[in-house]
Amino acid sequence: AIYGIIIAIILNSKMKASDSFGPAQMNDLKAACYTVLAAGLAVGVGNMACGVSVGIVGSSCALADAQNSSLFVKILVVEIFASALGIFAIIIGILQAQAAVFPN
Repeated sequence: AIYGIIIAIILNSKMKASDSFGPAQMNDLKAACYTVLAAGLAVGVGNMACGVSVGIVGSSCALADAQNSSLFVKILVVEIFASALGIFAIIIGILQAQAAVFPN
Protein backbone atom coordinates (compact mmCIF):
# COMPACT_ATOMS: atom_id res chain seq x y z
CA ALA A 1 0.00 0.00 0.00
CA ILE A 2 2.86 2.39 0.68
CA TYR A 3 4.14 1.98 -2.88
CA GLY A 4 0.71 3.02 -4.15
CA ILE A 5 0.83 6.18 -2.04
CA ILE A 6 4.34 6.96 -3.24
CA ILE A 7 3.41 6.63 -6.92
CA ALA A 8 0.21 8.62 -6.33
CA ILE A 9 2.22 11.52 -4.90
CA ILE A 10 4.69 11.36 -7.79
CA LEU A 11 1.94 11.26 -10.40
CA ASN A 12 -0.02 14.03 -8.70
CA SER A 13 3.01 16.30 -8.81
CA LYS A 14 3.35 15.69 -12.56
CA MET A 15 -0.17 16.91 -13.40
CA LYS A 16 -0.72 20.54 -14.33
CA ALA A 17 -3.92 22.51 -14.68
CA SER A 18 -4.65 24.62 -17.72
CA ASP A 19 -7.63 26.60 -18.91
CA SER A 20 -7.71 25.51 -22.53
CA PHE A 21 -5.93 23.21 -24.90
CA GLY A 22 -5.57 23.56 -28.63
CA PRO A 23 -5.87 20.63 -31.02
CA ALA A 24 -2.10 20.25 -31.18
CA GLN A 25 -1.80 20.09 -27.40
CA MET A 26 -4.62 17.57 -27.12
CA ASN A 27 -2.44 14.73 -28.44
CA ASP A 28 0.27 15.58 -25.90
CA LEU A 29 -2.35 15.64 -23.16
CA LYS A 30 -3.72 12.24 -24.18
CA ALA A 31 -0.22 10.75 -24.27
CA ALA A 32 0.56 12.14 -20.80
CA CYS A 33 -2.75 10.83 -19.42
CA TYR A 34 -2.18 7.35 -20.80
CA THR A 35 1.37 7.37 -19.42
CA VAL A 36 0.05 8.25 -15.96
CA LEU A 37 -2.58 5.50 -16.26
CA ALA A 38 0.06 2.97 -17.31
CA ALA A 39 2.32 3.92 -14.40
CA GLY A 40 -0.51 3.53 -11.91
CA LEU A 41 -1.60 0.20 -13.38
CA ALA A 42 1.98 -1.11 -13.41
CA VAL A 43 2.43 -0.35 -9.73
CA GLY A 44 -1.03 -1.61 -8.78
CA VAL A 45 -0.89 -4.90 -10.67
CA GLY A 46 2.75 -5.47 -9.72
CA ASN A 47 2.03 -5.01 -6.03
CA MET A 48 -1.08 -7.17 -6.25
CA ALA A 49 1.10 -9.94 -7.71
CA CYS A 50 3.60 -9.29 -4.93
CA GLY A 51 0.91 -9.69 -2.30
CA VAL A 52 -0.35 -12.94 -3.79
CA SER A 53 3.16 -14.36 -4.07
CA VAL A 54 4.05 -13.35 -0.51
CA GLY A 55 0.85 -14.99 0.71
CA ILE A 56 1.50 -18.24 -1.11
CA VAL A 57 5.18 -18.34 -0.18
CA GLY A 58 4.40 -17.37 3.42
CA SER A 59 1.89 -20.17 3.78
CA SER A 60 4.30 -22.68 2.34
CA CYS A 61 7.11 -21.35 4.50
CA ALA A 62 5.05 -21.71 7.66
CA LEU A 63 4.29 -25.33 6.81
CA ALA A 64 7.92 -26.10 5.93
CA ASP A 65 9.21 -24.40 9.08
CA ALA A 66 6.81 -26.41 11.20
CA GLN A 67 8.24 -29.62 9.79
CA ASN A 68 11.93 -28.64 9.83
CA SER A 69 13.07 -25.59 11.79
CA SER A 70 16.53 -25.54 10.17
CA LEU A 71 14.95 -24.29 6.93
CA PHE A 72 13.97 -20.90 8.39
CA VAL A 73 16.82 -18.82 6.92
CA LYS A 74 16.51 -20.46 3.49
CA ILE A 75 12.77 -19.85 3.54
CA LEU A 76 13.30 -16.23 4.56
CA VAL A 77 15.42 -15.65 1.45
CA VAL A 78 12.60 -16.98 -0.74
CA GLU A 79 10.17 -14.66 1.05
CA ILE A 80 12.43 -11.68 0.34
CA PHE A 81 12.54 -12.57 -3.35
CA ALA A 82 8.75 -12.66 -3.42
CA SER A 83 8.65 -9.21 -1.79
CA ALA A 84 11.07 -7.82 -4.36
CA LEU A 85 8.31 -7.87 -7.00
CA GLY A 86 6.73 -4.83 -5.34
CA ILE A 87 10.01 -2.91 -5.45
CA PHE A 88 10.43 -3.72 -9.14
CA ALA A 89 6.89 -2.51 -9.80
CA ILE A 90 7.49 0.85 -8.12
CA ILE A 91 10.73 1.29 -10.08
CA ILE A 92 8.87 0.67 -13.35
CA GLY A 93 6.13 3.07 -12.26
CA ILE A 94 8.63 5.82 -11.46
CA LEU A 95 10.35 5.34 -14.82
CA GLN A 96 7.00 5.58 -16.60
CA ALA A 97 6.01 8.63 -14.57
CA GLN A 98 9.12 10.46 -15.70
CA ALA A 99 7.91 10.17 -19.30
CA ALA A 100 4.60 11.94 -18.59
CA VAL A 101 4.86 15.53 -19.75
CA PHE A 102 1.68 17.58 -19.56
CA PRO A 103 1.34 20.56 -21.95
CA ASN A 104 1.18 24.07 -20.53
